[in-house]
Amino acid sequence: MMLRPLCVFSLLLALWATPALADTALTMGQEPGFMVTAPTNVNKDLQFQVDFGHVADADFTNGLGGVSITRAGVSADYSIFHLSYELSSFDWSSQDDVARSFGIRKRSVTPWDTLHDVTFQARLLNDELNEKWRYWVNGEIDSSFEECVPGAVGVGFDGGVAYDFWDGWMLGITARTVAVSALSSDLFGDVELGLAVAVSQKTLREALKAVGILDDPKPGSEKIGLSFALSTSDKTYRLSADNPVYSNGYLGLVRSKVGLYVDYAPNDRLSFSLGPEFHYARKYKLYNKTGSYKSSHDLDNAMGGYLRMVWRF
Repeated sequence: MMLRPLCVFSLLLALWATPALADTALTMGQEPGFMVTAPTNVNKDLQFQVDFGHVADADFTNGLGGVSITRAGVSADYSIFHLSYELSSFDWSSQDDVARSFGIRKRSVTPWDTLHDVTFQARLLNDELNEKWRYWVNGEIDSSFEECVPGAVGVGFDGGVAYDFWDGWMLGITARTVAVSALSSDLFGDVELGLAVAVSQKTLREALKAVGILDDPKPGSEKIGLSFALSTSDKTYRLSADNPVYSNGYLGLVRSKVGLYVDYAPNDRLSFSLGPEFHYARKYKLYNKTGSYKSSHDLDNAMGGYLRMVWRF
């Protein structure tokens, strides 16, 4: 059986915000999903996160209609466990053209309006080696669907290794594989690879001061940081039984994005991230109910934005 590979190559440069976090590497669950380094200790306290994203309207490359996307998510972390839910809402423009593009006979009928993601993770391994190396492995089960649970059920693992190669500069490599239900020679699930470079804000400030680029920071500036991310993803959803394109079929959402974010942490229990994003290499891939590939629909590039809020109790 051939895999449908998903390759993720992400480059991350992050400047940490609060003094309490300044000496640690970037942590999953405390920042947006493109962060790839895991914490050295599990969360003993409850952590709650909400995030919002929007991608502006963009046309399909065949000239038949367009779509904009709004996403909202909520997640919670406690001990070694992580639970999240995300809702994606699609606003189609020129619906008659969109229907014709997707082969829908009825006019003013959209391919889908909302998509849902539910993910549960448990950390299996999480440790340090020689104070330089960090490694972790998570077990994962998720459900992605248009209307009906359980939808496309995926079971798999994600993990990684990070190396402190120079005084707070971290190099991390991650991998993730998730197999979904109703497999075929075309549809396997999600396979991801990631690469990241991260640096604490304290380390970067000291480096800039040492070469004379940055003077002593003003009071309060230690609460503000910046993050840069480049990522690629492919996510599989199960379509509903009454979907007008493929009943009980599958949808693969493919996209790449570049983002620049401002991080603000007024205290060690609350933090915010906000910034613009550029989305490119976008594609919708469609499979029938047996998982056989049928067609793909390319989208133009589009601007977007992202907002995240994290509370630690």
